[in-house]
Amino acid sequence: MKILILCHDLTTLLRLDAAWTAAGATVLKKTSGETPDCIVIDLGRRDALAEITRLRGLHPDVDIITCAATFDGDAVESAKAAGATDFAARSFVDQRVARRLKLAR
Repeated sequence: MKILILCHDLTTLLRLDAAWTAAGATVLKKTSGETPDCIVIDLGRRDALAEITRLRGLHPDVDIITCAATFDGDAVESAKAAGATDFAARSFVDQRVARRLKLAR
């Protein structure tokens, strides 16, 4: 499994590299040319909606999970309209991705 994370502090905060590597997943760099199995993007990014739209065009069949520190219904709806598949609170995004990708934890 390959996961692209577009969140400046999420990987460090949740220690996702270690957790997902143990589950058989690799966290990709933004510049990677590989096709991810899942994309996680922080709605707090200034370019989040444009990035979701761009990534949906590049990867039409890949789950795009958005996350944020707090829930904002309008932001989540805008993200879904841009092509996001799901939303998770930042502190639970690792569990949401693991469940969507059926990773053992």
